Amino acid sequence: MSSSAFQKGDVFWAPDPFRQGSNPRLWLVLAADSLPYPGQEYICAALTTSDLPANYEVGSGWITGQNPQKTSYCSPWVVATIKDRAVVNPQGEITTTFTDRMISECTVYLDP
Repeated sequence: MSSSAFQKGDVFWAPDPFRQGSNPRLWLVLAADSLPYPGQEYICAALTTSDLPANYEVGSGWITGQNPQKTSYCSPWVVATIKDRAVVNPQGEITTTFTDRMISECTVYLDP
């Protein structure tokens, strides 16, 4: 049984730790229960509306929470540990297939 409020594939709003004073951004949970403090922090990849060459369009990967007026992309090199207390609001869920692909893409940057 999970002890985390959020699971792999969940999407939530939280502050961007790389931009002081910025509005919250969307984050895709890559890992939750496998961390040393399950339920207290999550390893996440940033979601964006920027169509950059190295970003991956979520598209049909959305299960729930997609904004039909905006196209979402995942930046697998923009990774952060987000504390549970920093989560502003849940947004939805992305498929396991897409999430697992982002985990694989993330590891490319860690071990080229």
